[in-house]
Parts: sequence; C-alpha cells; structure tokens
Amino acid sequence: MKLPQMIVTTVAAIAFGYLGSQYFHKNMMYVIGGGMVGLGGVTYLVPSKSKEKPIHNKPNSSA
Repeated sequence: MKLPQMIVTTVAAIAFGYLGSQYFHKNMMYVIGGGMVGLGGVTYLVPSKSKEKPIHNKPNSSA
C-alpha cells in the first residue's frame, strides 16, 4: 500500500468512526467493528491470486 493511500484510508476510518459514534448506537458500532475484523481475518487467511505461482500446463517441446 502506498503512503498517500494509507493516509486517505486512515482519515476515512477516523471520519467513519467519529460519524458512526455520533449517529449510530453503541451496539451497531460493535457490529460494524466486528464485521470489519472478520473481513480482515478472511482476507488475511485467503491467499491472494497475485501471489500464487503460475501453473504451466504446456509441455516444453524442443525439436
């Protein structure tokens, strides 16, 4: 993740947390936070498609 993207993401998370605590109830914020933690855990455990090694099905035929 690049630095400007990290800054924007952090500011957005802080703004969402502030607005959520002002307009949602406490229990709803716990549900949203738990869902985000669960989503982060799933994305951490599921392997990324870009990190998988390519599968070469084509045999090397040298003549």
